[in-house]
Amino acid sequence: MKKINIWFLIISLILLLTACSILSMSSVASNYRFSFVAMNPWNGIEGIAFTIGYFLHTDKNTSMLIGIGLLLIMWWRLYLLLRRTFGR
Repeated sequence: MKKINIWFLIISLILLLTACSILSMSSVASNYRFSFVAMNPWNGIEGIAFTIGYFLHTDKNTSMLIGIGLLLIMWWRLYLLLRRTFGR
């Protein structure tokens, strides 16, 4: 197994948190869009969990677990993409 590059791991986490913040910002009214409440990435994660619960008809805890699991998979795949593109 190859060694994990910590810099690419941190950069991929920052990119994923930025994507969740953008998702959160897109779901609020335009006059609150650039406030700290709207930029909170946890609101984006809750939005993903709400969407999963809405379409799969699961309870809140199951939807949150599925959403966090999907985000962890996206974090790892983003790390692998960065490592393959810019790494050696």
